[in-house]
Amino acid sequence: MEAIMVTPHVGIGPFQLGMSREEVEQTFQNMDYWRANDGIPVNPSYIEMLFTGSHFEYDSNGRVKFIQLMNPHYHSQFRIPCLFQDMDVFTTKAEDLIHALLKKYPMIGDDDPRTGYSFAFQELELCFWREGIMNDEILKDPGFLEMSEENQALEKRYYYFTTVSIGALGYFDFMDDNSKES
Repeated sequence: MEAIMVTPHVGIGPFQLGMSREEVEQTFQNMDYWRANDGIPVNPSYIEMLFTGSHFEYDSNGRVKFIQLMNPHYHSQFRIPCLFQDMDVFTTKAEDLIHALLKKYPMIGDDDPRTGYSFAFQELELCFWREGIMNDEILKDPGFLEMSEENQALEKRYYYFTTVSIGALGYFDFMDDNSKES
């Protein structure tokens, strides 16, 4: 399986900003080769697991203005690199990814990569989100250490982002506290 490329202002993988609903549906159909080869024809394809219909938003003209990709590692049956600027956005720790991007781009959203959930880079119209937080301090916390190994493993997935999203120009402006004050 090839890598999925995250390209701000353009698209994620085979899906592009500006596509019509019909083009999105046709892309899903054209990618049937991503279907799980488990002998069950009604199973969703891997691409359908990563990009559900709810992961697209459309503008008033019916064109894609938002695309969201789910972390493939949440589906244990497959692995695929999801790359932005040569970094795998789902195997690079959230904290490390945000620190690397902060060297190049200003950020809006949560302030602290160690404890935040949602981080957007307005210049790129790119956003990362995670549903929980994990860091090295939490690993040492007595509450964490009392958890079962299975629950610890589930919690450790929050070292990484749950989703990456791109939007059309201005999409993530709502996250900018400075623009609300103007």
